[in-house]
Amino acid sequence: MNKDVNTLVLLEEISSNPSLVSFKTVVVGTACGNAYENKTLELSCQGRPIAGVLFASFGDPRGSCGSFTKGTCDAQEDVLSIIQKECIAKESCSIQVIEEKLSKTSCKNIVKRLAVEAVC
Repeated sequence: MNKDVNTLVLLEEISSNPSLVSFKTVVVGTACGNAYENKTLELSCQGRPIAGVLFASFGDPRGSCGSFTKGTCDAQEDVLSIIQKECIAKESCSIQVIEEKLSKTSCKNIVKRLAVEAVC
């Protein structure tokens, strides 16, 4: 099956007129970012609002955009909800990558990193 093809099915209900339905196409994409401790992470959807945040981890996250996973240490607080509050509905957001902003971690003496995947 071609993943570039979308199919929409309209079901007629009593006294409805499917010809009066209007459509709007939206390009969905992702914005990902990584930043090390004491830096600033900038996320942008290139003029469109950030619709959601799929992943956020502060510690030693693994992987890359589309396949991030938490590492062996992570923030004690829910970093995902912090990033959601900071970024959703904005065209861009800046997050200071510091424990005071994101939460203390269970990491020992490593340089921590913030990884985020957002939906545009």
